[in-house]
Amino acid sequence: MTTNELAAKLKKIHLLRRIYIQKSQPDAELYFGQLPILEYIRCNDGCTQIEIAEKLCVTPASISTSTKRLQKAGLLVKKSDPDNLRCNRLSITEEGISRCDNNRTMIDGIHELMFKDIPKDELEAFDRTLSKILHNMAPDSDSDSVRPMDMAALAIEVRRNEEQLKKQQSSSNNA
Repeated sequence: MTTNELAAKLKKIHLLRRIYIQKSQPDAELYFGQLPILEYIRCNDGCTQIEIAEKLCVTPASISTSTKRLQKAGLLVKKSDPDNLRCNRLSITEEGISRCDNNRTMIDGIHELMFKDIPKDELEAFDRTLSKILHNMAPDSDSDSVRPMDMAALAIEVRRNEEQLKKQQSSSNNA
């Protein structure tokens, strides 16, 4: 087995997981990345959009878009910070908590499916292997986590590279 084949399997697993999640929640009315936002707000009542963006390694603009949708759906509320009127504090609603719980239960079931029938020793070996891969890809981080700002920088770099590749493909197609 080549490293390219292994990387392709990792990509396929990621895509299948995402498909399973989307199919398991057809009536959930949540976009793919909104559950982590709701869960963060639930555990950090009164947090700001910037805090969420840093924790989830996404741009503040994407958090702003998502929180507007979540607010419109009645899943969270924004309140102005009395000490800083330019800052909004976020709280989850009862409906948001209910949807959070339902979605988390579905996702946990998918994760159980992913790892069913795999013995504990194999899971532990897999965990060690993934930690090594993380270390190889982000050597300045510890083996189990990459700093949020490092992830955000990597995500931005990936997007730039994708945009640049699209432009190159477009210009070569037009030539």
